[in-house]
Amino acid sequence: MDFNKLNSEIYQLSAPHRFSKQPGAYDKGYLKIADWIGDLCFYFEQKRKNQELTDEDEFREHIEKCKIDTSELPDSDFKKGLLKALSEV
Repeated sequence: MDFNKLNSEIYQLSAPHRFSKQPGAYDKGYLKIADWIGDLCFYFEQKRKNQELTDEDEFREHIEKCKIDTSELPDSDFKKGLLKALSEV
């Protein structure tokens, strides 16, 4: 997996939410997870550079755990934004 490319794609997908004139809970939820995914991509790219990661299984485990944790939140637009961003990974 190319973590730098994924980070760039997530950032591009988040542009409408990032520059919304009136951001709602959905936008805020989406951006929260998009930023987290960006940080996670950076972390795993650094691990790869240090020869500590040979595949993407651990990365996917983090994403799946976040999906499970997020699904336990009460229904809201914020939660929908979180899940939308996670599904785009």
